[in-house]
Amino acid sequence: MKRRIVRAVVAAAAVLALAPAAPAQVAQESVDLGVVARIRAEGLENSQIEQLAGHLTDVIGPRLTNSPGMTAANEWTAEMFEKWGLVNVQIEPWGEFGRGWERVSYSGRILTPFIQPLVAQPSGWTGSTPGPVTGPAVIIEADSVPDLEKYRGKLAGAWVLSRPPVDMEPDWDPSPLRTPLDDLLAPPAESEGRPQRDPEERARRIAEWRRLREVRDAMNEFLADEGIAGFLVPSSREYTLIRGGGSMAGRDPSNPEPPPELNVAGEQYNQIYRNVMRGIPVELEIDVQNRFYSDDLNSYNTLGDIPGSDLADQYVMIGAHLDSWHYGTGATDDGAGTVVMMEAMRILKALDLQPRRTIRIGLWAGEEQGLLGSRGWVEMHPEMHPKISAYLNVDNGSGRLRGIWDQSNEAAIPVFEQILWPFRDLGVVAVKHGNTGGTDHLSFDAAGIPGFNFIQDPIDYGTFTHHTAADTYERLVIDDLKQAAVVVAATAYELAMRDEMMPRKPMERPTTD
Repeated sequence: MKRRIVRAVVAAAAVLALAPAAPAQVAQESVDLGVVARIRAEGLENSQIEQLAGHLTDVIGPRLTNSPGMTAANEWTAEMFEKWGLVNVQIEPWGEFGRGWERVSYSGRILTPFIQPLVAQPSGWTGSTPGPVTGPAVIIEADSVPDLEKYRGKLAGAWVLSRPPVDMEPDWDPSPLRTPLDDLLAPPAESEGRPQRDPEERARRIAEWRRLREVRDAMNEFLADEGIAGFLVPSSREYTLIRGGGSMAGRDPSNPEPPPELNVAGEQYNQIYRNVMRGIPVELEIDVQNRFYSDDLNSYNTLGDIPGSDLADQYVMIGAHLDSWHYGTGATDDGAGTVVMMEAMRILKALDLQPRRTIRIGLWAGEEQGLLGSRGWVEMHPEMHPKISAYLNVDNGSGRLRGIWDQSNEAAIPVFEQILWPFRDLGVVAVKHGNTGGTDHLSFDAAGIPGFNFIQDPIDYGTFTHHTAADTYERLVIDDLKQAAVVVAATAYELAMRDEMMPRKPMERPTTD
């Protein structure tokens, strides 16, 4: 017989960080400790996290949306789901994304004033050189469109720097790798409401933003017409780490391919900039080869189900984004979340657990370009909205789970407190009241579906690995990911077994005078 335990929110309050006072009547959750013990044993003793993470990062590699790497990742994840016995496995298009792109090769040198390798990588969806191109570094300073005229006829074959140097300061107060317990258990900060900006100030800022955008667009068109060799832009990380993004214009198949653009190590960008400002010539030799794809402009998510029993037409969803940037191999962002969610589904299938609700996994594309894959799925499936009890997301690096945000859904707090209680010995100690953003749970929350993102230890996510060339397998903390998969599997299972769906936030109603 399965052992079941009921714990009220009062019992959890001593360990878990509480939100504002909960209602007097708190639903008591039946947490199956027998199942929890089995999930822990399978996830901690028979984990496949290491193998999954190794294949995703070292074999498939970076997964820029619509790239061959992303296609390979869609196919591999679907293959694994079918191997484990998931049903309704799909590689489903969510909509049109634009051109695909992949990095083929890069080499670069600074020739003068002394020879050194140029530490750089091409920005996504930017173009190639016709072979090795040697040209001078030139600084462009333009605060208005007429300012560009002084450069006319002087830029052919030049490598252009149009951004200021990067400020670099010593890290006087490094962030902790583990979240301090006091931070996790601190009461929620009282909201002061959205600050009100003076209408005239707001209008001024909007006008300035539009002016700068006009200058930037005119500059790009002007420089392309001038026949520049390409752009150099500074990495936003120090210690020669390359961190960058991609060109939205380059994704549009109706646009010409943009000139080459290289993200350069901040220290070298500053060195080049200083020498040019000193009047010392800086000459570079660069060869960039990238490849665009226009045969299929759609992008795809991978999905699969563990079917439910008596409540099979209701869903608990878990997910993470499968896409990554191309600078590293997308290990912590978000290969970590991807393999955690995959492993959670594997654990549930390996134990042959039968949830009441269907548990669905979604591995999303296009998160890095604006949550596009998850938003597209939510928009394509309005019939699913009332059927989804909750959506759970992991996307904050490789750290172990420490709790979960309620996403300002106070009624969810006692549910999570009781479900997560058995994992306090693994460091899961907080159910935090408030919102966290920047990832795919927002797509569900915006549609009125209870969407939640777990709290994770930061490790070096925000300092070294996020969108950088250092985001590789070495940055994964495998034991932390094993813990995360166990917590996710148990949380999804318990939510799928509840008599009631997850409570939803009250819908805001427009006020009338």
